[in-house]
Amino acid sequence: MGAKIYLIVSILAIVSFCGCNIVPKSVQYQREEEKLVGSIDIINPKIEEIQVILQNEGYVPGNTDGRMGKETRDAIKIYQESIGVKSTGYIDKITLMQLEETRRTKEILESKKDYVSKIRSARQDDSSKAEFRPTTKEIQQALKNAGFDPGSLDGKIGPRTRQAIKDFQKSKGLVPDGVVGPKTWNLLSKNL
Repeated sequence: MGAKIYLIVSILAIVSFCGCNIVPKSVQYQREEEKLVGSIDIINPKIEEIQVILQNEGYVPGNTDGRMGKETRDAIKIYQESIGVKSTGYIDKITLMQLEETRRTKEILESKKDYVSKIRSARQDDSSKAEFRPTTKEIQQALKNAGFDPGSLDGKIGPRTRQAIKDFQKSKGLVPDGVVGPKTWNLLSKNL
């Protein structure tokens, strides 16, 4: 009878352990993390990148030194909670993908901000040039100084002033439309 009980207990023990994963979850998480980011036992640039992303998003991973410490684990847990995944404190595929997406989104936004800033700066440069409108007398004086006859310097654009503008534009390779726009004025103003 003792042999039967021993046999039954042995069979139950074998059956219960067959196919069962008896590795603790934390070890499983750590193995997955090491596959994704490399060793955490050394200073790791991938860990540092993750720390920087967490820091930029308002999570406090401690020092951004590439070491996986308690503060970094805590920041990862809080981040995981915020994105709705299991909060383990270990980097898994979903967490890593979300962190990388966060980084890419931030880079795109920064790039757009730089682009918009450059556009605004260029517009301000253009608008400051466009804001200055020469007086008719200044145009006439510049034409006269450049050797083109605008007639009398009376502050009125008459036929002679208009023709002098066209002649000046032709001499500079501009479209001779008789209108002093930014390009014409840029060249003409050098004669004041």
